[in-house]
Amino acid sequence: MFRELLPRHIEIIYEINARFLDQVRMRYPMDNKRIASLSLIDESGEKYVRMANLACVGSHGINGVSRLHTRLLEDIVLKDCHEYWPDKIINITNG
Repeated sequence: MFRELLPRHIEIIYEINARFLDQVRMRYPMDNKRIASLSLIDESGEKYVRMANLACVGSHGINGVSRLHTRLLEDIVLKDCHEYWPDKIINITNG
């Protein structure tokens, strides 16, 4: 559906993914599982864009807001992204 509605956007996402995965392969040359996990495109079934991974690649930092939510991001949701960028996920609570 993404491809039909926004064909140019998906082309750009694929290009970002290719460049990013080139960097990942340099750091983890034999770790295909990690490379697949960090990919912006899930190809295990019907292809879809992993929006959380895209946000990690495209942002300077990610605010988990609370300590609990930050830990969930670091330990479960974005575990491989956190290992790749250990300082990218932070928590800043307003008030």
